[in-house]
Amino acid sequence: MLVAVLMVFVIFSFTGVAVLNVSYLSSSTSAETVDNIKLQYAVESSINQSLWRINNGPDSLINMNIDGITTEFDPVLNTLCVSVDKFQMESEILLDLSEDTHFDRALASDETIEINGNEPDIDEENRSRNFSFMPEVDLDYFMDNAVAVHSNWFYRWDGDSEHEHDEAFAEGIHVFTGSFIELKDMDLSNCTLVFTGRFVFFSNSNHINAPIPTDSADAMPALVFTNPDNHFLVAAEGTQYEKEDVINGAIYTAGTIILKKGELSGPIIGKTISLENDFGYTNNIRFRDTEHPWFYRWTAGFREKSHYDWPKQIGRWKTTKWNKKNQNT
Repeated sequence: MLVAVLMVFVIFSFTGVAVLNVSYLSSSTSAETVDNIKLQYAVESSINQSLWRINNGPDSLINMNIDGITTEFDPVLNTLCVSVDKFQMESEILLDLSEDTHFDRALASDETIEINGNEPDIDEENRSRNFSFMPEVDLDYFMDNAVAVHSNWFYRWDGDSEHEHDEAFAEGIHVFTGSFIELKDMDLSNCTLVFTGRFVFFSNSNHINAPIPTDSADAMPALVFTNPDNHFLVAAEGTQYEKEDVINGAIYTAGTIILKKGELSGPIIGKTISLENDFGYTNNIRFRDTEHPWFYRWTAGFREKSHYDWPKQIGRWKTTKWNKKNQNT
């Protein structure tokens, strides 16, 4: 009987020790989980604060070392390093802050992008974005590199006319300084058209193709409108509205561009961009952004890319350290 009682006490002792051990391990695991959550919160908060600072002031504001949190920005590699040494934990995350420009977006504006209920078929990577500023047109660049400067007013260039084909519409940059001008049925390849006046119209079907950039070179735009009072319309004409423009290359306007029907590669950059329905039908602008990815890069004629303080966004990121610190150290 005594042996049986002693065995019961031994069993209860082992059970008690096991329960205490489980309780300790559970408590330890729970505490470690809490520390992990705290660390994650500290890291995410530091990243958010750093992105706010870098997009709202000089990049140097991001470099800080406060209360166990260190943030450093490398302007050469364009990377942000966030290190946290808190809660008996230490972590380090390296983020690639890719520069997001107007020319990386199918539709970009610093004022208005009106979709009007339409859903443009744009790849998610090239989705629309509003910026706080517009790129600056370097008109001297276009004038200095132009193959022709057209000063005509109240003039029509007609691609069906033999005279127009004989005129100087060679490949390259063409600058138009007049107002009340029209391009009708023009088919131009490897061309950039720059308009400084008002009342510029495209009629029937115009096919404008900007040069395709080689390797990592800057792209060339297809159309540039420098006058803020100009309204440019991409629509359809003809008896059955079968005639439309096909424009491959960036379109920039300091004024307004209205998109109704046609085929565009993008990017489209404008003070005011409006997708409107045409002839009672839904919007018939067909974006071909994924078929022309080479135009989604920095574009010549808008100063150097480094001239601007671009908004930063997270591209790729890598966790280089996430450890529990040695309690004996």
